[in-house]
Amino acid sequence: MRILDDAELLQREGLWLRAIASRARWYVAGLRDLDDDARRRVRMAFLYAWMRHRYPISLQFVTNYAAMIGTAVGMVLACAGVGAVAAGFAAADGSPRAPWWLFPLAPFAAACTSSIISGWREVLWIVSFVRRLGIRTALGRMVRFAPIGHWFPIVVNLAVVVIAVVAGWVTVTTALAAPAGQRLVVASAALFGTVLGFGTLRWIRVIQTFLRARYRDPHRPRPLDGVLGELVRAAAICDLLRSEWWTPRTVRSIRDQLGFAIAAAGDTWPIRHRTSFTEFAARRDARRFHTALAELIRRHDRALTQVRTAHEYDAIAHSLRAGVLALVAGDLASLMQHSAPEPPVSRLTRFLRRTGAGLVLVLFAVAIPLLPGVDNETGAGVRVLLLMTAALSLTPAGDLASNSIRSALERSLFNKNSS
Repeated sequence: MRILDDAELLQREGLWLRAIASRARWYVAGLRDLDDDARRRVRMAFLYAWMRHRYPISLQFVTNYAAMIGTAVGMVLACAGVGAVAAGFAAADGSPRAPWWLFPLAPFAAACTSSIISGWREVLWIVSFVRRLGIRTALGRMVRFAPIGHWFPIVVNLAVVVIAVVAGWVTVTTALAAPAGQRLVVASAALFGTVLGFGTLRWIRVIQTFLRARYRDPHRPRPLDGVLGELVRAAAICDLLRSEWWTPRTVRSIRDQLGFAIAAAGDTWPIRHRTSFTEFAARRDARRFHTALAELIRRHDRALTQVRTAHEYDAIAHSLRAGVLALVAGDLASLMQHSAPEPPVSRLTRFLRRTGAGLVLVLFAVAIPLLPGVDNETGAGVRVLLLMTAALSLTPAGDLASNSIRSALERSLFNKNSS
């Protein structure tokens, strides 16, 4: 494997710009009920907005490496912390202990397995690619010709598959030989790792977005460039799939693209670079506008789930095209005429909404074992249960997974204390 030099980066930038121009023509050609002049204006505005808003290839490669490595390190540290808590609780029992390395290995193996399940599309693509080329040809190309930017994600995915298989086998065989009481503790830690692994792709995207926003050129993009690009794509897909408007695949494709548009509408990155940290009023006004715009697009997303006739579908497609034309013309009054006013929400309020439940659980985990009448073993069990539940409240876990982990913790903790 090798790293791209400056000449190759420039060549790939040029090829990418040509691909952007080709896609711009294809998307705009899919929009219905537009005359030639309107198509030309939309095509040029879309092309320039996409070019300004795009990230350089070098930045994409670097942020991709950093996001994958950062997520992997974070998963290892989280599994080590959960394993330390589980090992400490298992040590309180006088029965023979399982090996100490089993407690962090169980959540790590579960996290690797669930991350593979959540990214099954990438794994299937890698398998089909290797089968098409053959193992020998694929390895030869990777070693001799391919730049590291293309093969790094493939190597990481293959390494995760191997680690999941080996670590899972070692975990299962060792846990079966452990005492019955400690199996529940190991299972609880493994369930926590499963929930952690299902959020792998989300954390990779979060790190990528943060790094790209941190190191991109603040003078290139305009505040609504991202919204225009994503909204043109959504409107074009909506028109191109008109003949199959009732199928779930059509609705899902449009909603996926509207999800990107909602995220772009809520991004106030260009505004933040115009203002200082102390200009609270200016940032609050910008945040209010972008929140209202995101909610306006979200209303179209919700309306798509309730489409029953072709007329309703056409009304949504017409509204999306009208939004594209208003963005191209810079007519924000027409764009926002059907938006609902959004109340201002401070950053502290948004932080408390996301973490309030976890903070309350942590406070109770500290206070309850100190109450009179609570013995040490019961207090330790309550503390572990509340801390695990607080950590679960900060992860993108579903209710079923969270309830399963909590019930397993309750059985392992309180059955043990009562025996």
